[in-house]
Amino acid sequence: MIKYLFFVLSVFILIAACDLEKDIEVDLPDYEIEIVAESYIEAGQPFRALVTESLSYIDLPTPRPIDENTPVTVSSEGQTFTLPLSQLAEIIAAEGDTLAEYQFEALKSSIELLGLLSGVDVTISHNAEDYMLEEGIYFDLDYLKIYNYGHPFIVPADYTNDFSIQVTDTLLNRNLIATTRLLPPVPIDSILYNFNASDTLAAIQAWYTDDATVENYYRFMIHYGTLDNLTQDGEFDDGFFNGNSVPLGTGFDFGIGDTAIVSLFHIDEVYHDFLETYDEAFFANGNPFAQPAQILTNIEGGRGIFAGLSYVRDTVIIE
Repeated sequence: MIKYLFFVLSVFILIAACDLEKDIEVDLPDYEIEIVAESYIEAGQPFRALVTESLSYIDLPTPRPIDENTPVTVSSEGQTFTLPLSQLAEIIAAEGDTLAEYQFEALKSSIELLGLLSGVDVTISHNAEDYMLEEGIYFDLDYLKIYNYGHPFIVPADYTNDFSIQVTDTLLNRNLIATTRLLPPVPIDSILYNFNASDTLAAIQAWYTDDATVENYYRFMIHYGTLDNLTQDGEFDDGFFNGNSVPLGTGFDFGIGDTAIVSLFHIDEVYHDFLETYDEAFFANGNPFAQPAQILTNIEGGRGIFAGLSYVRDTVIIE
């Protein structure tokens, strides 16, 4: 028995003594940097676009510091105003509110790391009118979203005509284009909540009716308290319930006094596929066992998404 043990130990010693490391060189193809645009058309809101550049998988973003006197156009609760970045800090973070101060610094760092693309022409067209977006920093305080091109034109509730975007980089001879359309919002028929029989927590259920005459795509979101606190988000089509009354709901997650903001988006197939494949790519990133995922988009000549947002939103307070 002892001699067998010595044999096994000898094998392990020999294996440990071997140099098992080997350098492997992998020739990667040259990566072509592309324009990335994210822009949404929403009735009652101005034109906004976030225009950046893509990075290869192994590259890291380079911070681009911004001056605290840089003007920032802020949209909040239907109002728009412009002020220096330093004053925005005072609005977001009251003196002594360390959490809010940290959040503002995180926001500032995010802007610096976004790789905002400067010096390009961004145009959104609608009804034979072209709107040249002005470069700047635009901050949507309701949704905590940042854009670097904007125009004050307010989007009409037009469900019959297309909107198109074009980003032209004359210096590098790059051109990005995309087209989208607003869809009529689908009303929420009712929002109910009921309590768990053995607890004080409630589940929320929202009902709406699908139109059987067309193929529809939806996004359903629930925020807790405010629009910056997302608790549920999902996109789906009407394949299983075409023309029916449809319930959407949550688990028993809300207590007495809690506020839930319920949103039902009527979206097109392109935006649905973008959201779905974006999620797949996000979860596949860094996972050696996951299948590679390609993000589907309606943009030509670059990456990103240009989509119309039509939704119905309601608030329910658990009592």
